[in-house]
Amino acid sequence: MRRIALAARLAARDFGHDWRIVLCQVLGLTAVLAPLLVLFGMRFGLIDTLAQRLIEDPRNREIVPAGSGRFDAAFFRDLAGEDGVAFIVPATRSIAASFTRLRKADGGGRPLSGVALLPSGPGDPLLAGNAPPAGDAVVLGRRLADSLGTAVGDRLTAEITRQRDGRLEAQRLALAVSGITDAPIAPADALLAPLDLLTATEDWRDGFAVGDRGWTGVPPPTADRVFARFRLYARSIYDVGAIEARLKERGVEVRTASAEIAQMQLMDRNLGIAFWLIAGCGAFGYLVSLAASLRGHVERKRRDLAMLRLIGLPTRSLVAFPVVQAVLIAVLGVVLAGLVFQGAATALNTIFAGSLQPGERICRLLLVHFGIAAAATILAALLSASWGGLLAARIQPSEGLRDV
Repeated sequence: MRRIALAARLAARDFGHDWRIVLCQVLGLTAVLAPLLVLFGMRFGLIDTLAQRLIEDPRNREIVPAGSGRFDAAFFRDLAGEDGVAFIVPATRSIAASFTRLRKADGGGRPLSGVALLPSGPGDPLLAGNAPPAGDAVVLGRRLADSLGTAVGDRLTAEITRQRDGRLEAQRLALAVSGITDAPIAPADALLAPLDLLTATEDWRDGFAVGDRGWTGVPPPTADRVFARFRLYARSIYDVGAIEARLKERGVEVRTASAEIAQMQLMDRNLGIAFWLIAGCGAFGYLVSLAASLRGHVERKRRDLAMLRLIGLPTRSLVAFPVVQAVLIAVLGVVLAGLVFQGAATALNTIFAGSLQPGERICRLLLVHFGIAAAATILAALLSASWGGLLAARIQPSEGLRDV
């Protein structure tokens, strides 16, 4: 081992002595590796940005029923237990899920008509950090809150109407604004409310009495309740397709963002294929170039290496010469390529800053990516050094006596 260490030190000294040749080799590696890092950085940054936009926008994880149906408690219980489902809540008919009029309780602002109600509950992505509405508390969308001129803690007065026996009847509800969300609510002039508020509104508009609110009407049916719609969100954009397929097997037609998700995944695959093709061609070209360079270096140093054999260095010590120099070239090349990548990535992210959101990057790599690139480069350099190592191993001590 001491002789191998000695050979490694001599190889490093020789490496510094021939610094001009070494510089050319390092620049050659940088010229191959830096564009590959930039290409992979753009692939990773672009796909990661698109994926994050799809993931962070709850609309891309939403699964919307295409029409009305009859969904009982067993349907919701089974669906809530399926893998990939993050949130599900029953919903009443659209025509019944709205307030006829909504205004601030103090009379300020302007009243709004036809405000839609969306059922909500724990885990609703549209809450965006707000507490789930309960009782007569509601969470407003930002646009609705601005239209009403309300803030958290304000009181609202809602009105619902129905036609019964040729008469127009109305009920008023006192509501509290428990939160305001910036999540993309659809429709924009809608609010999030507890499910029992929607069921009470639907029942009363159907002519039934709502005993716990003191609303009069005919006795409600005793059969188990069924719902016409639901609100459903997948845990991830990658779970949307599987949930959609399972719902279609049950005969439930839905609308999803699966086409946009599939397009992003297809782009990821295509960019991955293009990257590995380019990386493979570049790596093979440099592998051959470095191998020829190291072999040529061994040829130039053949007499010197033979002299080292003559004074007692074993074969494996001579093999260390091209191996050590290949590793040094790889390390320096990786460092220089990393610096070039940082400069290129900064320039690209600055150029595309206008189309990016805060925290997004069009070109970026993680530390693990640099680690993989460094390991692959060193491995390729060792593979290239094997040709020169084989030549060094065949050098005979007698060659050191020639031309003496």
